[in-house]
Amino acid sequence: MKKLITLATVCVMFLSACSEKGYKIEGTVSNADLNGKYVYLYAYGNAAASPMDSALVENSKFILKGLQETPQLSTLRFANDAIEAKRVGAGENAPYSVVFVLENAPLKAELSEVPVLTGTPENDAFAGLQKELKAFRADSEQLIADMRSEDAEKVAQAEKRYQEMDEAATAAVKQYIADHPDRQTAAKLLYDFRHSLDENERRDIIARAGETFKATPGIDKIIDHLNVLEKVAVGKKFTDFEMADPDGKMHKLSDFVGNGKVVLIDFWASWCPPCRADMPHLVELYAEYKKKNFEIVGISLDRTADAWKKGIQDLNMTWPQLSDVKFWQCEGAALYGVNSIPHTVLVDKDGTIIAKNLRGEALDAKLAEILK
Repeated sequence: MKKLITLATVCVMFLSACSEKGYKIEGTVSNADLNGKYVYLYAYGNAAASPMDSALVENSKFILKGLQETPQLSTLRFANDAIEAKRVGAGENAPYSVVFVLENAPLKAELSEVPVLTGTPENDAFAGLQKELKAFRADSEQLIADMRSEDAEKVAQAEKRYQEMDEAATAAVKQYIADHPDRQTAAKLLYDFRHSLDENERRDIIARAGETFKATPGIDKIIDHLNVLEKVAVGKKFTDFEMADPDGKMHKLSDFVGNGKVVLIDFWASWCPPCRADMPHLVELYAEYKKKNFEIVGISLDRTADAWKKGIQDLNMTWPQLSDVKFWQCEGAALYGVNSIPHTVLVDKDGTIIAKNLRGEALDAKLAEILK
């Protein structure tokens, strides 16, 4: 009988040890209105996927347990109708929702207006970076309000401070990615900040990244985009396409490019404030250089022909204009890997791309150099 009791005890201890090898998420919820609601665990990057698990919030607490074969980027959140969605800065967690790496370890989740999850080296480091990003952006709402002011000096100061804030956040993210080239959280940050990093920076990060990093959702899109950009890199010949002008007449880009003129291909839209802000400067440059074998070709990402035509008129754009009015599905923009505007491509007289994304003083200097 004693042997049977001993064997049973060993079995219980073995099962207990096995269960401890899994993950255990102990969570707290700061909003009492969420008691009686379920919090759901999802694999990150697939909005249509069913939840992997769920837990009922009782007395502002919940527990999730399970076994995870390999560490997986995941999301812990409530249903969409349980909490109001709010916009947050790149890399930060939305209120009462947290992105983390699910791995077999004891994890602590605090779901609040500024949620956090800790318990493993990667999750702790990611939480630390998110706290840093939040601190950088502490006065962002006031800066945005100041940028809407009618006081030109206040607007200028707010814009300068906002740019400094954005540069500080981007620098912190770049350092995190450089320090952790095989972390899934670093890969997520690359995707979140992809518009803040130039082509060469993104290419360098991918070149140094491990397979775990590259397998993270969203990174395949960045790699595909870099492959497109490689086809229209500086030193390559321009890629041709065909679109309509405002009168509906079809033109190839080669009708204007590669025919003995230096051409600035300008991707823009009437709904884009930075594009509109750039136009007075482009109008001046066009007046200065159009008789010196210089041309501009506008490629609009507008959604309607009426808005496009009104933008051309209002901004006094007298150079050739083409568009398929397909918004971000613009076929010409896709061929050049355009995912933000304004975006410019400067092409030499023989059709060779000589520079990209030149604006302001940088564009002035380049044109002065090649159109002497």
